[in-house]
Amino acid sequence: MAYGGKGVARIDGKVYFVADAVPGDVLEAKTTSDSGRYGEAEILELLTPSPMRKKPLCSVASACGGCQWMGIDYAQQLDWKQSFISSALTRIGKLDAELSVEMIAAPSAYHYRNRVLLRLHLSEGGALSLGYFKRSTRELVPITACEIAAPAINHFIQALHAASWEQLPGLKLRLECQEIPATSSGNLVVTLYPGDGPRSGVEAFAARLATFNQVHWVGLATAMESAPSVLFDHDLERSFLTVPGQFQQVNLDLNRTLRRLVRDHVQATLPERILDVCCGSGNLSLPLADGVRYIEGIESSKKAIHIARQNAEANLLSNVRYLAGDAEKHLWKCDRGQEPFDLVILDPPRQGLYKGMVPLKNIGPKHIIYVSCDPTTLARDLGYLCRKEGYRLTRVVGLDFFPNTYHVETVAFLERCQ
Repeated sequence: MAYGGKGVARIDGKVYFVADAVPGDVLEAKTTSDSGRYGEAEILELLTPSPMRKKPLCSVASACGGCQWMGIDYAQQLDWKQSFISSALTRIGKLDAELSVEMIAAPSAYHYRNRVLLRLHLSEGGALSLGYFKRSTRELVPITACEIAAPAINHFIQALHAASWEQLPGLKLRLECQEIPATSSGNLVVTLYPGDGPRSGVEAFAARLATFNQVHWVGLATAMESAPSVLFDHDLERSFLTVPGQFQQVNLDLNRTLRRLVRDHVQATLPERILDVCCGSGNLSLPLADGVRYIEGIESSKKAIHIARQNAEANLLSNVRYLAGDAEKHLWKCDRGQEPFDLVILDPPRQGLYKGMVPLKNIGPKHIIYVSCDPTTLARDLGYLCRKEGYRLTRVVGLDFFPNTYHVETVAFLERCQ
């Protein structure tokens, strides 16, 4: 099994990466690309399923394609994800193969996801189709429930199917549904991204959704800027606010585990100055503020920084500064200004922060915590940091934020060698 959810096959010594295949499958496949050294392929017919495959809980798992491993034993999924991280660190990062990767399982492999993006098609006669696009297509796979979505989202899906829509025109929409479990009235924020259909019809649809008991706020994407903030989570004696469209981790339980891993490291190392790079709305650094140590966060999203500042104010936190700007440029600024930091936390998007590794290494914090959703870019960046005895990797933890898919979150802890 290769990272990306592709089974590895060999024919006459040549490697083929087969989408959606698992070890033990006997299948016919079609080559979709060929680089010469290896090929990519897709399944034409599954002749004999692998013994690893069991009947998936989701009836449309094979058609939807969003959960590549639905039906695979969860312990096996964790083993694969652990191997993805270990392989990337040694193969790409050229790091010590003897460093073990700890894996933390999700409390549940189902109904964990607190945010989904649904596609909705409404016919002129009021017939509603709701679901996801099949991977790499615009083909709608209708659903009546999603086995990885939070119960509140599934209740909303059921309410959509049960409602009458005859009075509305034909519409095609995207609905982003975010569960906000900390609210007392309504537990969903729903943002509409119009596609086909009249604007008046979209607004009428939004007005109908506003009457649903599950909905705390609903509006068009153009109205997000004026939407009120809402309490998303309360953890580690901190309140975490959010607004529609603001990124939040989709697995609440494991996000809390991640916060504790970061907090415990801080309690053990006692940094006085912390830089939180790609800080979002303060997810990891808010619990670290004690009024004494200095915390500075940098994030490209102005919306996220606005919420981070609201969070700091709502929690009565002092000596905390959140700034909107480019992470790489900010690292260079800190380098040129010789601004000292004892700990730097990194939580970049999937592409990593490779160009920021040079100024980060120049700044030379004693400790670095790197959180990543892509083992390959993580390994690349860690490989640079650990080169020429710059930093030493002390601990690597995989957190399964995304059961039934190949995705995995990783947090790496580094210590300066000198």
